[in-house]
Amino acid sequence: MLSPKNHAPHVAVFFAKVFHLRHTGYSVKDVFTRPRQLRPETEAQGMTSINSPPFRILPAIASVLLTPILFVQTDVPGLSAADKKQIAADSASSPKFDIVTTGQSPFPMNDRRNLSVYCGGGKGVLISSHWVLTASHCITSNKAKSGDVQVRFTTAQRKPARIGVDLVIRHKTKDLALLRLKRPVSKLERPALLLLRQTLVKADGKLKIKKVAGSEVWREIPAVGAGDHLRVPRKEDRRGKAGSSGGPWIIHSAAVGDVLVGITHGGGYAPQVAWAAEWIQETVTHRSSDRLYWATKTQALDR
Repeated sequence: MLSPKNHAPHVAVFFAKVFHLRHTGYSVKDVFTRPRQLRPETEAQGMTSINSPPFRILPAIASVLLTPILFVQTDVPGLSAADKKQIAADSASSPKFDIVTTGQSPFPMNDRRNLSVYCGGGKGVLISSHWVLTASHCITSNKAKSGDVQVRFTTAQRKPARIGVDLVIRHKTKDLALLRLKRPVSKLERPALLLLRQTLVKADGKLKIKKVAGSEVWREIPAVGAGDHLRVPRKEDRRGKAGSSGGPWIIHSAAVGDVLVGITHGGGYAPQVAWAAEWIQETVTHRSSDRLYWATKTQALDR
């Protein structure tokens, strides 16, 4: 990949000159059509030269400002071409996404059981210290309006925890809702988990899903990606019980640990987390100081 150190200064000099010439009445076209004539002409008119002290510092300033915009680090070991393209796109978009480094997840990398939480009329999953992701239909409008929504779970120390919710934000079209907790959950109480950044599709083949609801865990559930959701095609393969709506669908990866891919809707169906990634990221970062961590499809599928 091209080095920012080698090329950013040249780009910066160009923009500095454009800035100067526009300030002195020339067009950007003049940079290309009259490069040699510009300096003597401007000096003859008593205008400040681009090489004079006030403007010599512009390339250095512009270089610092332009480098993070023009160059994105995509040469991280172990990333596929598709992952690099996704990271480059994320870096150029808003909101920004933090892609986890393979083998360096901020969360436990073992195959975890204690993942879901109780909330409203179903389950949910902690995605950061202040936020729980659940199914929208699990949170009634009356409870949300009255501020009566609470999240309950058992901590890693096997102690009961009950935390109030001060904000409920529903997705406009998907059965998803974000709950903001009144106090943060520490990593010692309950670590969060990674979220999948890229949508799973039929071409990814059969997926091995882990589904969690309370103390119940079902593994090796065969599912497929289908547009904005995941589904288990055969009814006999579906796992769960009453009250498991809102619980997490997870893919366990040897490379990065547990990765959240969907939220239980019911009937072998789950909206994909990646489909609502921008909504999730923007909501969390705009309404708190929490940081979310995402995994690529290559990392999650160990491919």
